This record gives sequence, structure tokens and C-alpha cells, in this order.
Amino acid sequence: DLQTKLVNDGYAQPYASPEKPNIPPWAAWKNEAWGTTAEPIVFAYNRKLMPAADVPRAHADLTRLLRAKPRFYRGKVATFDPHRSSAGYLFLSQDIQVSRDTVPLMSALGLVKVMLFANSSDMLDRIGDGRLIFGYNMIGSYVLERQSRNQNIGVVMPSDYTLITSRIALIPDQARHANAGKLFLDFMLSRPGQAELARRYMAPVRTDVAAPARTRPPASAARVVRIGPALIVNLDQMKRRRILAQWQNAIAAHQK
Repeated sequence: DLQTKLVNDGYAQPYASPEKPNIPPWAAWKNEAWGTTAEPIVFAYNRKLMPAADVPRAHADLTRLLRAKPRFYRGKVATFDPHRSSAGYLFLSQDIQVSRDTVPLMSALGLVKVMLFANSSDMLDRIGDGRLIFGYNMIGSYVLERQSRNQNIGVVMPSDYTLITSRIALIPDQARHANAGKLFLDFMLSRPGQAELARRYMAPVRTDVAAPARTRPPASAARVVRIGPALIVNLDQMKRRRILAQWQNAIAAHQK
């Protein structure tokens, strides 16, 4: 959303990449904002500490679990702090748009005194070593990369819906080497470039490039965060304050 705002405010220059026909329509806006990946937002958990029967497969499952076992999960669940993390705010605002069940889930997170973080690394460190049991709305590529080094970490792509977000590339309007930027953008969107991203667990935006195992949810569950002006709506200051107040009120109801 912040990259999209830069484009909307005139900080990017247009470029009609010859790779555009090879990426889905949602991944390009005005020939200025280009989605280079299609990364899922997932659940992460500690395989040793979370009972197999507890592992939620959908958002509603997570709400029921936290309400049923608040003592067990109190202080052991984490997510992004939407006040401090722009990614966390993006995921929260998209959840609210996609599902009416988001508010009950926020309340359940408050019930277990959810731990809030500004970045993925700190959450994954704690899930991996057992200080935390579960992470909500985690960036899938980081979870999968960490899982490759720590088998204690499990990952779930929610079956009701899995948000798909993209790392957006743009060529600044004042770029001193714009032609080099165009060449690099073409490479990132090309099959070889997409394969390089996929090797780092970043699911390719192109469908003709093989994705690493478990980096893409079933098509029926994928909910793409489309690049374009709709993303900017939630950055309006009044809208942002409303969303953050909704979050704060939901999680604070059980914090006393």
C-alpha cells in the first residue's frame, strides 16, 4: 500500500515492460507499480508445543481454539503490531475487508493477551525456540525460509482464505539510471528472475514458473491483494484511525 501511494503521488515513471503479458492483471498498475512476487500470509506454529489437534486450518478454527483454551495460549500467540508495522496494518485492513469474522478473531487474540511485534524475525525466533507457540498473519516466504533451518516451525495456509501479497517494484521518477532500472525490472519479471526469487521461497507472480513446495495455497483459497488505488483507501488518516481503534478496542477488552 505504501509503494502504491508513492505511485499515486507521482514518484514513479511509467515503463511498458515486455514481460507484462506474462504476469496477471492484478500485478501491474499504470505501468508504474509492478508486483514481483505472490506471497501467502500464513499461520506459523511450534510443532513440538502445539498439539496436532489444535492446529487451526482456517481463521474460524483459530478463534474457537483461543476461546476454548485461553490459559494454555495466554502470552504464547504473536502477530504484527499494526501501529508499528506497515505490513501488519496492511494485513489487518485486508482481513477486515475480506471477512466479517475478523472482529471476533481480534477479540480472541485479546483474550490470550496476544504479543505484538514490529517484524517477522523476532516472532520467528520465539516460535522456533518455544517462547511462543503460534504466529498469526505471518509472511509466508520468511516462515518457509526459517522452517528450512528449523524443523520446529510449522506453517498453515488458511483454507477459508489466504491473503496473497506482492513485493512491488517501481522506477523512481528521478532515477539517475532509469534504463538500468528498466533492465532490472525486466529481469525480475522474466522466467530466470522469477526462478531466482522462488529459490528464496518468494512464490513467483508468473504462473509459468514453478513455485517451491507449499508456497502457494489452493486457488480456491487465494485472495489476492490487488495492486491499485483501492490499496490507498485504507491509508486515509481517518480510515486508518478507525481501523486501529477497532483493533485496539477488540484486543483491549480482555487485557485487564
